[in-house]
Amino acid sequence: MTSSTMINLSINDYAFYWSLPELIGIENGYYDEENLSIKVNNVTPDSTVKSKSQMYIDLQKKKLSDFYHAAEYVSLSRAAESENSSIVCYSPWNGSAINGSFGLYVNKDVSSPEQLTNKKIAVEASTGSYYTTIEDLESYFQINDSNFLKLGDPHERLMSTLNEETSASSLMGIYGDFAISLGLKKLTESKRRKGTLMISRNDLDIDIIRSFIRATNKSINYINNNSNNVLDYYLNKLQFIINKFPTNKQKIINKNLSSITIPFWEPWQLYPETKFNELYSWMLERKLISPSINYSDIVNTSIF
Repeated sequence: MTSSTMINLSINDYAFYWSLPELIGIENGYYDEENLSIKVNNVTPDSTVKSKSQMYIDLQKKKLSDFYHAAEYVSLSRAAESENSSIVCYSPWNGSAINGSFGLYVNKDVSSPEQLTNKKIAVEASTGSYYTTIEDLESYFQINDSNFLKLGDPHERLMSTLNEETSASSLMGIYGDFAISLGLKKLTESKRRKGTLMISRNDLDIDIIRSFIRATNKSINYINNNSNNVLDYYLNKLQFIINKFPTNKQKIINKNLSSITIPFWEPWQLYPETKFNELYSWMLERKLISPSINYSDIVNTSIF
């Protein structure tokens, strides 16, 4: 019998939903079917992380994270900065996906984006919330770094607005649901139509990458067609996050859990060069990425 190949995954419990297909794939044995053995490394921060980008670059360098996925913007930036990583596939945007729910959440007295001029907005440095907020607000007023309070994980951003330390928080997914239940409102529905990219260690064998993607897509298909079967698992994972809120906030959130839905996923597929060019041009124009990066430099096109 051929021995299985060990795959290391890094899971941040504050953002477990990004890894839901992998977690369900492990539960359902889809990686076993591809002769892959999955080791999950818990990388949930127990203190403030200065740069999530550097954290994930380092995890791949140390071979503790063979695959991870993130928003398109930050994936381009991370792959460009890392000698150890390549973009291997793309999950397109859709309105029911995690990346379809980005928005700015505010207290009820804020009624227009212009009211955020010269006000503090909670984002996380070098993640999708940072780039998305720039994209969504630059048509209303000139954005500069002084607009941002750069906090870590999403619950910290949400609490900063609830505590009126910031005027808005960039949130998505379950944290947006929590914000509404705790009395904030969604000021802007993000205009972004960017997908999610998967990044792998670039020294992995092509067949191993293909096997991993096949198993993950099988899990995506299961989640999309059997969301009720996944709900209890999802709600159980949420309790770690809910428990980080003050007790009075926990009670409100838990009372509203019946409205929670499982995010939809588009299957992993080839990352189109046209999508890369569109996003890279936008980032380059705003000096948010290094110049002279080509599609072929950071995208492994031999997978598909």
